[in-house]
Amino acid sequence: MGGSTARFDEFDTVDWITDAARERERQHERRYEVGRTLLLRRAYDAVESWVVVLIVGVLIGVNTAMISIVTEWLSDAKLGVCSQGWWLNEKFCCWMHDESAPACPAWVTWDHYLGVDAAFVRWAAFVAMGTAFATTCALLVRELAPLAAGSGLPEIKAILGGFVIRGFMGAWTLVMKSVGLALAVASGLSIGKEGPAVHMGCCVGNVVSRNFARYRRSAARQREIVSASAAAGVAVAFGAPIGGVLFSMEDLSSRFPRKTMWRSFFCALIATVSLQAMDPFWTGKLVMFQASYDRDWHFFELLFFAIIGVFGGVYGGL
Repeated sequence: MGGSTARFDEFDTVDWITDAARERERQHERRYEVGRTLLLRRAYDAVESWVVVLIVGVLIGVNTAMISIVTEWLSDAKLGVCSQGWWLNEKFCCWMHDESAPACPAWVTWDHYLGVDAAFVRWAAFVAMGTAFATTCALLVRELAPLAAGSGLPEIKAILGGFVIRGFMGAWTLVMKSVGLALAVASGLSIGKEGPAVHMGCCVGNVVSRNFARYRRSAARQREIVSASAAAGVAVAFGAPIGGVLFSMEDLSSRFPRKTMWRSFFCALIATVSLQAMDPFWTGKLVMFQASYDRDWHFFELLFFAIIGVFGGVYGGL
């Protein structure tokens, strides 16, 4: 029990009063700047936050796309290998194959690769590789990055509330979380990428913002970037930028001013656009399973939507 809680034994918290006093002192010192220096400083301060969330959004989208590509390749590797290139998954290997044909000649199952034709070999390869992926993921997390364990959502809520967990949103945790997530999902375990996507998004936001002095000095401003990063993480997980902002505002952040809401939406939007541009599934969709509708809604249905909304709001308030 002691080993599992050792990473939380520091119990350091953010002194928001001292942090706010330092920020006021910094603003007070800038009051004496005049002329062109003052104008440049104000322009830089106004643009810097948007540049940071732009960079964070792009990196979150790219990281999520890379994880999706690697996960799909590892999942197909349990079934066979492409004779035209081992780095190709089954979809890319059989891209030009006619679907009406019985089988894709370029994709070789493991029994045929070994020169036999036995279902037991295919089953054994599937089980063995899935077990190897899950075991490797567990060893990486246990030995190299214990902070990468779990979804990370409870810890993110604690950090946004002022609790300090050193290394939880660091670069090494981000790398191990990304590698471990791809291995865990590809192994066939009954887990998803939604919770870890929020943790990885916050890691990206923390790593990027640490390169800007404005966010290194102020824990409150750092919290704004983490909130925006969490929204972007949910956005790329579900393909829903607005849903990501609502999740960050309602479930994670203890303080969510209006400017943070707009920056969170911008960060989530950039992350989903970056993911869409990479198109990891080659389907034009942001996520593997995406709802589509072949019928338009009718005007009279708005009444029932409103009734459901009213009951939902009343039930939530009670």
